[in-house]
Amino acid sequence: MKKFLTLILSGLLITSLVGCSNNGGTTGNTEGEKGGETANLVIYQNKAEVTTPLQAYADKWGAENNAKVTVKTCTGECDYGAGMKADINAGETPDIFIIEGESGYQLYKDIMAPLTDEAWVQNTDYAFEKEGTVYGYPVAVEGWGLAYNKDILDKAGIDPATLTTYDAYKAAFEKIDSMKDELGLTGVVSMTAADGAYWVTGNHDFAAYLSAGLDPSDTTVIDQVLAGQVDPARLTDYANWVKLIFDYTDEKMLTVGNTSEQMIAFGAGKYAFLHQGSWAEQNIKEGGGEFEMGFAPYASLGNTPSEGLFIGAPSYYCINKDSKNIDLAKKFLNDLSSSDAGQALIVNEINLVPAFKNNAYTPATPLASFLAKWVADGKPAYSFSNQYSTPDGFNMNTLGPIYNQLALGQIDQAQFEKLFTEAIGTLAK
Repeated sequence: MKKFLTLILSGLLITSLVGCSNNGGTTGNTEGEKGGETANLVIYQNKAEVTTPLQAYADKWGAENNAKVTVKTCTGECDYGAGMKADINAGETPDIFIIEGESGYQLYKDIMAPLTDEAWVQNTDYAFEKEGTVYGYPVAVEGWGLAYNKDILDKAGIDPATLTTYDAYKAAFEKIDSMKDELGLTGVVSMTAADGAYWVTGNHDFAAYLSAGLDPSDTTVIDQVLAGQVDPARLTDYANWVKLIFDYTDEKMLTVGNTSEQMIAFGAGKYAFLHQGSWAEQNIKEGGGEFEMGFAPYASLGNTPSEGLFIGAPSYYCINKDSKNIDLAKKFLNDLSSSDAGQALIVNEINLVPAFKNNAYTPATPLASFLAKWVADGKPAYSFSNQYSTPDGFNMNTLGPIYNQLALGQIDQAQFEKLFTEAIGTLAK
């Protein structure tokens, strides 16, 4: 598993670069916790569900360290990259910011502080590392497949362990669909492909084409894609699967629903399956979801069994090397991984699987605990990060609208495959 954790972070270089900022994003002094003028620390991140609990933790931590900590969030329809670029150009680079693997590193490598000597590095296998230097603090371990409501599957007489192929899922979907009224369902799958939710399709769903069925170290498909080519047979199997998912999602949710609605509706028991990952716990709970849940593999390989989940550390906190409060920023991250309050925040309040071996807490929420056990049992895992090796904006801005056209019925499956192939073709050098 450790080999997988290291390999999952490897990728290909992206050519898009952002210029370096020569000043930090905060004001105040570097003493912070030592006394004197209150320091200002800015954290810029991209998870809406993290904002409130992280800010509450940051407020308490700041009071203890003579600092004012501001958590800025850009998620959903907000363009995180555009926000970072604007802050950098304005000389307001955040002290701590997020990257999502290789492509993020290539964008911000000129402003990233090396973190190799930080204490937390010894307690994780998930740090983002380039050429022997650590730059990224793993926020958490995340994973996804097709989340299911076990109560509904039990009532329909479906064993999630059997759901590893297209035909198995098709039969299950058909059966559940025929029982919708009896089960009180709006649809079989809660999925959105709407404009504004392209990270669901362009990033996570695209990951299935790139990584399903492959060892995390196998970059065959992503290498092919970056050369502007597709595997026609793999693409057809994948397109069949996407169309199946779309066919069993009600049209309103699929075409105009947002991700919060998608997760809340699953929590309300209106869908048997949810196309999301372990990060969905809070929204599911908001919908009332307290039933038993788990993940079934994402069967995008036709009738070749898919037996793994997509697992990894998808995002990393990095520190602005020119921050006026760089020592305080480093202390914030060290305390987040080592203090009881920081460890409890990640597991008990944000409901994530910890990326650090010294975290004393065990996830109690259904999806996080299911994922943690999957990892502990050494079950199959596919790369979580291959999709982040494409050029900045390609996944959501180029591929996202193609999924949307299929969802809206503006194109059929054959046209989807054609447009998908043409889009990949633009990556040829």
